[in-house]
Amino acid sequence: MLNTVLYAINFGDFYYENLDCFANYSKLGLKEIVLIHVIDPAIFQHSLYSVYKKEDEEKIRRFAEIKLEDIKKYLEKSGFGVRYVIRTGNIAEEIAEEAKAENIDFVVLDKKAGGKPKGYFSFYGSPLYDIIIKIEKPVLVMRRVLFHSSSDFKNDRKTSCRNIFDDVVFATDFSEFSLKALPLISKIPDDVIKIFTILHIIDEKLIKGLKDSRDDEIENYEKGLAEKFESVMRGLNYRFAKEKSNLEIEVRKGAPCKEIVDFMEETGKKLLILGFKGRDREGLKEIIFGSTAERIISALPCSIMIVK
Repeated sequence: MLNTVLYAINFGDFYYENLDCFANYSKLGLKEIVLIHVIDPAIFQHSLYSVYKKEDEEKIRRFAEIKLEDIKKYLEKSGFGVRYVIRTGNIAEEIAEEAKAENIDFVVLDKKAGGKPKGYFSFYGSPLYDIIIKIEKPVLVMRRVLFHSSSDFKNDRKTSCRNIFDDVVFATDFSEFSLKALPLISKIPDDVIKIFTILHIIDEKLIKGLKDSRDDEIENYEKGLAEKFESVMRGLNYRFAKEKSNLEIEVRKGAPCKEIVDFMEETGKKLLILGFKGRDREGLKEIIFGSTAERIISALPCSIMIVK
């Protein structure tokens, strides 16, 4: 069960709309919500229009306390235990430290969506990807839209948090770190996920190699792929099966980032779960994958749960 969540909140244009999402997270076993707001002095220091002063920080802190107290009372009406913390410092580092210090099961961040993805998203001044890299716990990045600001997104079901865990896509390359998502998926109660999709992309570089392979080599590759899918099912204790009509398997060929984003766009599914190692200086492969994951996070037309 996922009992405790850390919600990083910045009092932006749409934070209040997101509070209703927690009623849906209760299906996961959520009982406690920890709210965190970070005051970043660097924002003032780098501003052309103001100079950072300690008394300014105190004013912001008092404002934040009033807001957080109102949010606490609002969420408590739904039966959650709620507390909040205000930190001062680098946004990514402070959120990551709080996630480590608290008994947190997962972290929720908001990703504001406008029109077409521009390849860069920030979380009130700090690059979203930088925050994700530093957090060691699973991170749910909620893609939300200001409905009043863009008629193109009005009533878009992909940006709604309603029943977000009903129809889940698990993207995997069957590497060790991508399969780290399986324990988290296992914590989601059996009656929550109605349809579970395993999405595997055969990298276009591998496709070129397969074209020149002998028939027996291709057959062995396909057999190995089937065994890997079977291993995923064993990891989930066979909770999902085609016979139960709650399992879908999708295999595509091409560039991983593009194919994953295209699949989520075409199917209209609302949540992608991705096992993720992130940037790692130990090897070029991990760095390349990290940049791919960064593009996925930026371009994805839905919410994403990242597990390390």
